Amino acid sequence: MVSPKVQASSEFNKFDYITERSKIANQLSLNLELDGQNENITTMGVKSKAVVKVAQLLRAGGDEVIDAARRFNIIDSSTAKTFKNNSKKIGNWLTRFEYAGSDAATMVRKQLPVYLKENTRMSKGTAENIAIAVSWAIRMADVLFF
Repeated sequence: MVSPKVQASSEFNKFDYITERSKIANQLSLNLELDGQNENITTMGVKSKAVVKVAQLLRAGGDEVIDAARRFNIIDSSTAKTFKNNSKKIGNWLTRFEYAGSDAATMVRKQLPVYLKENTRMSKGTAENIAIAVSWAIRMADVLFF
């Protein structure tokens, strides 16, 4: 990372410098979209088409995602059955990661087991395996289709 050269002076305040740098970084990270009809500014992240597609497939029953995960030995048959029984719930939950961008698979991998443990009666190991399979599906969809 390249830092701008700053001359030391009696007026230099390290806190002000860090605050200003944070403001600039925050402004650069926001993707502002101007809505021409209402003149409103809304913040948008990068939409992950892979997450949208995987969520759509899971809401439709999840057969394609589950079969692919089985073929590549990501999950076993008992996990696949549990995954199938909860695919609509997982698909609906995935919609919150539509704007997570390139970090979507990692975020899903970390947060899905917690969600499944709190909202279903599945074991921790099964929840972890399903999270691995969903994260894998998002990464593969991103590589193959987008």
